[in-house]
Amino acid sequence: METIVFDGTKIGLIVRGKTGVNHDPDLLAQHADVILADGSPMGFFGEGDGASGSGGSFGLGMDGVVYDNSLFQVHRPYYVDLDEAKKYKVKSTVLIITVTKEEAQLFKSFWVKMKTNPGGFSLVGDNCSTNASDAFISAGISKKGIPGLDTPNNLFKQIITVRKKSKSYSGHIGFKKKATGSGFDLVID
Repeated sequence: METIVFDGTKIGLIVRGKTGVNHDPDLLAQHADVILADGSPMGFFGEGDGASGSGGSFGLGMDGVVYDNSLFQVHRPYYVDLDEAKKYKVKSTVLIITVTKEEAQLFKSFWVKMKTNPGGFSLVGDNCSTNASDAFISAGISKKGIPGLDTPNNLFKQIITVRKKSKSYSGHIGFKKKATGSGFDLVID
């Protein structure tokens, strides 16, 4: 078991369903989430039946919603709780990216803004990886959108090329509340 301490100098990209750095998960077997510099998990999801009229270019009619740790605990506990991830055999690959304080703040600001106005969700063009990519662009870490299809795995490959010193970890993951202060540390087994 390994613990990654988040102290404001790194952020993360999580690709759910990616069992190792060289594994290419099926298109619908992957999801992108991120980790803010304080260790807080964030992710973009589609919910609802389209009654509000949103839906994006793919026509799913779903509303976008940004999950923080509390929403993950309710809707997808196996994404943030190590025991639940093991129970449901949910493996992920995490890319840890060293950042400056300014990059960390810009990355967080993107997610704070998204949480207040998430817009619609679509499988193509406005999905979890599209918004994660936009956060990396907003922070100045990446300069352009995801090459090829906007999948979590393609975003992972892109970020590795722009931040070559990033480090990846694979396995079951969970977030542990810091003993003092706010935020989380990441546990991987």
